[in-house]
Amino acid sequence: MSLPFSDQYKGFAIGVQALRRAKEPNEAVDALRHFDIVVTIFRKASGERGKAEMFGVPEHAPLQDQLEAHRIGMQYACDIIDGKVQGASVDHL
Repeated sequence: MSLPFSDQYKGFAIGVQALRRAKEPNEAVDALRHFDIVVTIFRKASGERGKAEMFGVPEHAPLQDQLEAHRIGMQYACDIIDGKVQGASVDHL
């Protein structure tokens, strides 16, 4: 499975999926939107994908677009890899 918005960080491959939530009926057409963001982190071994772990990004403020959601997901994945997110680890990968 190929992951959209895939990137590399410190020997890990990171995939970010940002799913835009449905607009509320009373929201303006150009209103900021909420995104559900999930990051997948895995190590590459000999060109093959190893064991992966998925993490949901905590709730955040509404965003302008999917690119901004991707940036938030990448930062969250990097923070997990760096050990900055309590209760989330990739040490077992």
